Amino acid sequence: MRAFVIATSLVLAANATTVVQAQPANVDKDKAKAAKQYVDAGLAAQNQKDYDTAITLYQKAYGLVPHPVLLFNIGQAHRLAGHVDEAIDFYKKYLAADPNGPQAKTAKDNLTELEAKRAAERKLTDDAKAAEDARKAEEARKAEEARKASDAKAAEEAAKAEEARKAEEARQAEEDRKAGAGKGLRIGGIATGGLGVVAVGASIFFAMRSKSISDELSKPGATFDPNKVKDGENAERNAIIAGVAGGALIAGGVVMYYLGVRARNAAQSEQQVTLLVDDDFVGIALVGGLP
Repeated sequence: MRAFVIATSLVLAANATTVVQAQPANVDKDKAKAAKQYVDAGLAAQNQKDYDTAITLYQKAYGLVPHPVLLFNIGQAHRLAGHVDEAIDFYKKYLAADPNGPQAKTAKDNLTELEAKRAAERKLTDDAKAAEDARKAEEARKAEEARKASDAKAAEEAAKAEEARKAEEARQAEEDRKAGAGKGLRIGGIATGGLGVVAVGASIFFAMRSKSISDELSKPGATFDPNKVKDGENAERNAIIAGVAGGALIAGGVVMYYLGVRARNAAQSEQQVTLLVDDDFVGIALVGGLP
């Protein structure tokens, strides 16, 4: 075992190196030699800006000789590589292991700078996230407004369609009402007239029956038959009754049909007053026949 001095460290300048004399320590000669080779190789890689290789070599050296200054070197390499969180972590490890070490002030200065940088980056990240959240919230608000507007438009169109349907139903009902005005009278008149025609036909039948009996009884040499006489009288009476009734029914049917037609015509010629409103005038429209 012998005393061994590790000569390695970095200053704040990105590409500059300086030698730091560590306190003598009893270490294995072979390990110390290997550790120095790793450190020299690490410095060479760092000067070539191959920081990841430098970090690996410093860590191998620290695994052989765990000297605090190697923690500082690792922190420096992480800082130069832009690894903010890792650099902060190793600077803190170095200060915890050697608070008054030769690079303590540099480590503290770098630590302060990096923590400020990390805070600024986090603020930027938080601000960007807040802006993104605000943008998404605004998009969601606009989408919700668009949805509500679409729903309102759909509801308005549905209401208009329903109003149009009801108006069409009302119009059709009104047309049906007008077309049906007096329909009962017309049908009743036709039916009554038809019964009158049947009654007149019956009257003709009975009249012919009465005449036939009368002609039969009036023939020369005809035998008087009281029953036939009675049948002839009944037929004559029935002919009169059926004729009178048929005539009355036909006359009544004609009157009823006429009244039905008149009622239909009157309904179809009903006057309607419609209010007309335009940008240039206001007026009324009169629809239907004049009284």
